[in-house]
Amino acid sequence: MPTTALRSRRINRRERAWGLAFVTPIALQVILFSLVPVGIAVFASFTDWNSIRDTRDFVGLDNFAEFLGDKYFWIAAGNTLYMLIPIPFYLLFGILFALGSHRRTPGSTLFRVLFLLPYVSSIVALVVLWKWIFNYQYGLVNQALAAVGIQGPDWLGDPAWIKPTIVIMIIWKMIGITSIYMLAALKNIPDVYYEAARLDGASPVRMFFQITLPLLTPSIFFLTVVGMIGSLQTFVEVQLFTSDGGREYSAATITYYIWQKAFGSGQLGLASAAAFFFALVVLVLTLVQFRLSRRWVYEGE
Repeated sequence: MPTTALRSRRINRRERAWGLAFVTPIALQVILFSLVPVGIAVFASFTDWNSIRDTRDFVGLDNFAEFLGDKYFWIAAGNTLYMLIPIPFYLLFGILFALGSHRRTPGSTLFRVLFLLPYVSSIVALVVLWKWIFNYQYGLVNQALAAVGIQGPDWLGDPAWIKPTIVIMIIWKMIGITSIYMLAALKNIPDVYYEAARLDGASPVRMFFQITLPLLTPSIFFLTVVGMIGSLQTFVEVQLFTSDGGREYSAATITYYIWQKAFGSGQLGLASAAAFFFALVVLVLTLVQFRLSRRWVYEGE
């Protein structure tokens, strides 16, 4: 017995050693590239850290008071909320396209690939394409409008139209990947549910609302949460569509505001404070979504 117990302890030590050997690289990566930068950012948010003046003096909550009193921050906050508009649209279209391609028909595979292309393509290439489509002088949209006697707006220069242009592009980009997620969820719904419903005389519309939609709610919830976090962090589209956040700061988001303060004016302390505040807001909104999900997300019997 003592020999068996000793052998067991040696095996356990060996297993722990191998476990630590595999976990250590990942743990170091998380510490060095996630936790340490977050810690530095939190520290910087309470200082006047400036990369131009090279100052790092403690200023308490002054940075928070400064950006909360900046009108451009609140303009960016409004624009950031505007970027949530695409979510219900690409969820709706994603469900419709998934339903349309659920049954394997000739060309369905090609159809899925084509709709996934915008998501996997370079965002730079997509923006270049859309800037050409919505160009004021020779864009396809304005040419089509001119053909029916309508004067097209300056989609990329007019503060009233730049955000809708970005929103349309995001919807177009996200429909494909959303439909793939929904298609996977549809394939996990047992056919026996539909067979039982047909025996009861249920119509296709009733089966959709009584069977399909409730069983899709976990996927809808997941895509809503991920979509909200991604939409609130919209940055690349704004940077590529505009050179300075748009005329009158009409397209700038909070992440663009943070980037501009950090790397445009060198106010790393102010940018860190805004980023810290914004991260807390996103966290709270995410927790609220999880709390509300109990009321509408189907989790099985």
